Amino acid sequence: MSDITQQMDKLEIPIKLSFPVINVSTFELGRAESVFSEIAKKVGKHFIVMPFKKLPDPGTMKAMVDEAKKASKNGVVVFDTFFFDRQRANPETLPALKSSLTYLENEGINYIIAGKDVFNEEFVYHIDLPAMSNQEILTLLQTCEDNVKEGGVFESNERSVIANHALGLSHTQMKNVFTYSAYLKFKGEEYLGEIRKEKAHILRDVGLDVLEAIDIGNVGGLENLKEFLRIRKAGWDKDLPVKGVLLAGVPGGGKSLTAKAAAGVLGTTLVRLDMGRFYSKYLGETERQFNRALQTIEQIAPVVVLIDEMEKFFGNTDGEHEVSKRLLGSFLYWLQERKKKIFIVATANRVQSLPPELMRAGRWDRAFFIDLPSVAERQKIFEIHLAKQKADIAAFDMPTLLRTTEGYTGAEIEQAVIDAMYLANAQDTELNNESLVNAVTRITPTSETRREDINQIRSLRDQGFYPANNFDVQEQNGPGRKLAIGEG
Repeated sequence: MSDITQQMDKLEIPIKLSFPVINVSTFELGRAESVFSEIAKKVGKHFIVMPFKKLPDPGTMKAMVDEAKKASKNGVVVFDTFFFDRQRANPETLPALKSSLTYLENEGINYIIAGKDVFNEEFVYHIDLPAMSNQEILTLLQTCEDNVKEGGVFESNERSVIANHALGLSHTQMKNVFTYSAYLKFKGEEYLGEIRKEKAHILRDVGLDVLEAIDIGNVGGLENLKEFLRIRKAGWDKDLPVKGVLLAGVPGGGKSLTAKAAAGVLGTTLVRLDMGRFYSKYLGETERQFNRALQTIEQIAPVVVLIDEMEKFFGNTDGEHEVSKRLLGSFLYWLQERKKKIFIVATANRVQSLPPELMRAGRWDRAFFIDLPSVAERQKIFEIHLAKQKADIAAFDMPTLLRTTEGYTGAEIEQAVIDAMYLANAQDTELNNESLVNAVTRITPTSETRREDINQIRSLRDQGFYPANNFDVQEQNGPGRKLAIGEG
């Protein structure tokens, strides 16, 4: 029996046992209604959707019981999607429900309150609606296809790709997107873009940004980190357990770029967990939104998750807020207990600000330190960005460029190439060596403007972090002499 089947079976138990008030946490209200309607039918209870204008008082409940008896049903399942809206509009809503509790129990009534909000009362039983299984998604897709053209329009392999892209959408959203995609396919037009657009929209609503994955070849240097990702790819494909990586190092060293490359290597979606969106002035709202985002990540797995500059939200500060502590606790628990294929890429510029709980052994697959790029890495970075501009790399004085960019980060080299494009354009010429050297000399690297800060960050290489860069060829700090002394 699959995990999804087991979870669905668990929804039936509180209905059978006539738990009086059940709070279903979900934003898939249409699917929740369908699921509990089927469960009510299965256990022999009468299913009723609660109207907005009625209060859940004993009189209303008695009328529903009478209706169930006329239909020869043993008990009632009342499905209410308006409870929270009604409560805000009418303060008598909660007292009315409380006055009905005894009647609910005596008559075997399940009063189901469904919605995004959480109903915290001691008499409430809480359950979560499990995500749709892959088979449920495929069945819905084929139904939507048949509505456009009898017999469907997609091939079997296309359906698998569409189902994977649709993970994280609600039942109603899937139904709309699948129907539109089938129509586009029928017309001979591109259809996956519509699914991606809808998915990006819904994920933004819960604090997740969809980012584009890149080929790992677009990352200059960091060979040790690249090799690690390739090894993890082999385990990922065989469903071996993965945790993720913590990337520390100098700003502009390629930490966020590595997350995009990781998604490219693992062949999955990349989302950024934007912690700043969750903070709210309303009590409990911050934690609710954060937990909803974590639940959504579980639903769209397999996925790579980028948490950028983690120390800004989980860092130790003198004025640390109680909310931040609670968010950290929720995050640590989720990191430890998550079961789905989720690869975390967490970045930090100031590791010393992170709490010890995030740094303990076993929290990450590996903690990497990204240093300033070596000569060979800077050359590769130049080649990548010049190739993007379709420039002839052989026309550039690479030794001069490499010597001039000692201490530059990859981001600063990329900016130099962009600036050189503008300089060349102003002179109505193509990107050339002169404009690039000129652009490089106009940039003062962070390693000079914030030398003390950068040196402190670079000290992490001696504090147990694994080097992301491969410095097999040691660079000389000054003039030296190579000696060849034979034996004897």
